[in-house]
Amino acid sequence: MSKEEPTLRIQLITPKNPPSFWTFDSILPVLGVDCILPNLSMPTVAGLTPPGHDVVLCDENLDPVPVDLDVDVVGLTGYPIHKERIVELARELRARGRLVVIGGPYASLLPDEAATIADVVFVGEAEETWPRFLDDLATGTPAARYEAATKPDLADAPMPRFDLIDARRFHAMTVQFSRGCPFRCEFCDIIVVYGRKPRSKAVDRLLAEVEACLAAGARQVFIVYDSFAGNKRVAREVLTALADWGRERGYPIDFNAELSLDVADDAELLRLLREANFTTVFVGIESPNADALAEAKKTQNTRGDITASVRRFHEHGIQVQAGMIVGFDADTPRIFEQQAQFAQLARIPIVMAGMLQAIERTPLFDRVAAEGRLLGPSTGDQFNHSNIVPANMTTGELYDGYRQLLSDLYDWDAYEERAVGFLLERGERMRSSRRVSRRDLRALWGIAGLFVGRDGLRRARFSWCFLARIIRHRPGATREALSFIVMHKAMYDYTQHVLATLRPPDATPRHPATAPITVSLREPAVTAVRLAR
Repeated sequence: MSKEEPTLRIQLITPKNPPSFWTFDSILPVLGVDCILPNLSMPTVAGLTPPGHDVVLCDENLDPVPVDLDVDVVGLTGYPIHKERIVELARELRARGRLVVIGGPYASLLPDEAATIADVVFVGEAEETWPRFLDDLATGTPAARYEAATKPDLADAPMPRFDLIDARRFHAMTVQFSRGCPFRCEFCDIIVVYGRKPRSKAVDRLLAEVEACLAAGARQVFIVYDSFAGNKRVAREVLTALADWGRERGYPIDFNAELSLDVADDAELLRLLREANFTTVFVGIESPNADALAEAKKTQNTRGDITASVRRFHEHGIQVQAGMIVGFDADTPRIFEQQAQFAQLARIPIVMAGMLQAIERTPLFDRVAAEGRLLGPSTGDQFNHSNIVPANMTTGELYDGYRQLLSDLYDWDAYEERAVGFLLERGERMRSSRRVSRRDLRALWGIAGLFVGRDGLRRARFSWCFLARIIRHRPGATREALSFIVMHKAMYDYTQHVLATLRPPDATPRHPATAPITVSLREPAVTAVRLAR
């Protein structure tokens, strides 16, 4: 295969994310970036592509997609939340005579639907199927659907093409260490797409990927690790290696991850998380209602006091960002006040609260459909829609209560009390020798605008009062205080958007095959917005 004459010309497209809590749209100009995190799907597929092919990555979150490139095949990926844009792109590209293939969670969860808009559909993971498809395409015999018979072993998986990502345009980078989760949460699609057996890369491969992110200019990395506590031996090995790596380099990167709450029960893991410089973790706490957790089979959250578990993370210098859900069958109209009170008590500044949604192929979807309580397909956006008729409240009560919960969570005073309380109580972190960069200075200039009234006098007053409390009581946390000030703008602005547009659906259950589909945003991972230290 000649490098001068590639066998295939391949365009891989990541569609634009619709606005959401996860996208932090209103603070991107403040931070001087175009997107918070890159979607790692297409760099991973590029890494799976054998040498000699010509691969072009197009991320619509950064630039408009060129639809007139002379290519042999166009790949699209995305979640159900990206469906509308995937459909638009697929139709336009096919009208131009392009061979369009679709993979990722959307195609894996709804393969028959995806097949109506694509020439080829990939179901599940692509480590084995993507190279096989390229071989078939080269001989003119591609199949209409590719699905691996088994889950791939990730130990020797090729490295994603980080060289094709412009890290300067993202706030943070992403690396994936494992797939699969041993838990049985009824509403979760991770176990549907990736299975219940955790599979991980080799630790030295993870370190190589982190090193590649550092070389690209990243100062914050989100590690995708579906089941951190699923294999504690591996988790300890990973954290020890990351701690050694960071110590030798002066802790140049702040790490984030999505963890389960039961990690807080393991003192050694908490210590290693701190020593590896994990500064923020996203935890699916879901609810302070024990009956709701039992109903959802979220058993890992029922083994102790949730507030005490959160505080143990905080004591180790690790901020907890919480995913919370309302609308479980065990929830009554009292749940909204209980959720707000829990967030205040636990000192959790960033709370991603959404309504329960039944995602296709999950046990929850099957159950509520069988019970006649399914309002239609999932939209993928739990912040704007629930497709379930509640059991212990009306649909109107669910939406009204959720609206009040969002108002309570990001009320100026309530947020300040949670965030300041966290900063004053949290344990010490590892000290980085990293120098201030031009990127830091650009972000600082953007943040300064919040203090001089560019975003209104109310925000300027909030910013000065917040900062003054930290400077007075814990000046060493000033940089983090600035980050929390910026984060409130992101959360508050999106909350106001939801409050202005939130409308209850038609509360008439219908068969999922006949229900209209609307689409918004759902992302698997969230990162704290922090200035580089």
